[in-house]
Amino acid sequence: MDALDRRLVRLLQHDASLTNAALADRAGLSPSSCLRRVQRLRDEGVLTRTVMLADAQKLGRGLTAIVQVFLNHHAHDRRREFLAHVRAEPAITQAWSVTGEADVILVLHLRDMADYARLCDLLFEHDPNVTKFQTLFALATYKSETAIGVDDPAAP
Repeated sequence: MDALDRRLVRLLQHDASLTNAALADRAGLSPSSCLRRVQRLRDEGVLTRTVMLADAQKLGRGLTAIVQVFLNHHAHDRRREFLAHVRAEPAITQAWSVTGEADVILVLHLRDMADYARLCDLLFEHDPNVTKFQTLFALATYKSETAIGVDDPAAP
């Protein structure tokens, strides 16, 4: 990736709704060159999808929980059922397999504590592979960014 590619990625991460003409203008490219570069970045998997971000509070899902899940068995076949539930649950917006004491970290956007209790019952209480879970509830959001830093490899 050259400097123009990095500029395009930064611009698109900030506002993917830009028209090709507006994007080209902001990037200092011709519209046809801009379109070719963006398509190449998609083909190479640098740009993976185009989405609009929603305000969880305005959608009635203002309770954010971060859950650490501790599993008894780590083999993939033992995780399969748990992961299927995780993938199917719309309240879970992020899920990671992690190092450290916990095995999985989940980020949930919930309506209320009843919604949280329902999810705990579905995901944790009846899964014999879940040994324990710990939940942190977000009191305030200081930063919530979806853009990934695009560094210039030539920069110090």
